[in-house]
Amino acid sequence: MFTCKTESFKYTFCFIYNKMKIEHHLNKENRLFNTIKKLDYEDDYETLIEDYMLASAHLINALLHKFNIVSPDKDIKHNQLYGFLLKQNFDKSKELAELIQQIEQLRPSHVYGKGKNGETAKICEELFNKIKEICDSILKNER
Repeated sequence: MFTCKTESFKYTFCFIYNKMKIEHHLNKENRLFNTIKKLDYEDDYETLIEDYMLASAHLINALLHKFNIVSPDKDIKHNQLYGFLLKQNFDKSKELAELIQQIEQLRPSHVYGKGKNGETAKICEELFNKIKEICDSILKNER
């Protein structure tokens, strides 16, 4: 179940009510990453791009729970993270916003459109690795 809340005329944030604790997010990110390792950049670029997005969203939601910005019974949907993170003031929030937005902008042409490029999946991997490095440095005691 999810609900949307308008913070201003500019942003609507969709909260998913699912009671995912930090360890559940980290487990999902790990499972997605294990799937990613089985895939090929040229043959599976759509799935790779999508999995990097979802794994990134799980890491960021775990971080938001760690900082008590979002309660464990709510999550921010991946396509709402950019705007939500821009409104936060914790260290690295703006950098995370920019990184997740870059993955989000690469998705449509390859997941929904005619894009056929394994190089885009590699760019998403680089962006994911930066997100993971930031989140892991803060969540290191949660794993």
